[in-house]
Amino acid sequence: MRIIRKVNQDEVWTHWKKVENFNNDNFRSDIRDPLPLDLNWYLSILESTDINKIYVISSDDWKNEFLCVPDFKLLTALSNYKLFNYNIGKYKNICEKEALFKNDKNVLDKKFIIVAPKQDGPFTVIEGNKRMIALANLGVLSDIEVFLGLSSRINDYKWARYSKN
Repeated sequence: MRIIRKVNQDEVWTHWKKVENFNNDNFRSDIRDPLPLDLNWYLSILESTDINKIYVISSDDWKNEFLCVPDFKLLTALSNYKLFNYNIGKYKNICEKEALFKNDKNVLDKKFIIVAPKQDGPFTVIEGNKRMIALANLGVLSDIEVFLGLSSRINDYKWARYSKN
């Protein structure tokens, strides 16, 4: 992950609110509130060497829909997405996002929110998981801007629990 510049947390939250059309400051508190307080945020570039170190958010519904079996690696989710042709749940949503990206690569936001214990990962996507799988399936995931939150305490964060090596 190549860091471009340091950003403040408000910039990250403002972006997230815009992407998901939230209009109050209490949005996604289930994901945001348990984050370590010592996070440092950066605008960064996702590089091709980072892709195999990316994990989907550690939410068991990803496992229940068989996208993250046997693990929560992005590449596992991508492989399972390609393997199964379900027209329900996350599969359907990823397929819809992929179709949108095929028609216009800028139609949906691509500035994902990722957390990690250190700059070289492992990385957990806390916002943008389905869009990321869609872009990965199209082969256009590297060299995009992301928000990267770094804290050595991220390993204690429940939404990154499956990214522990």
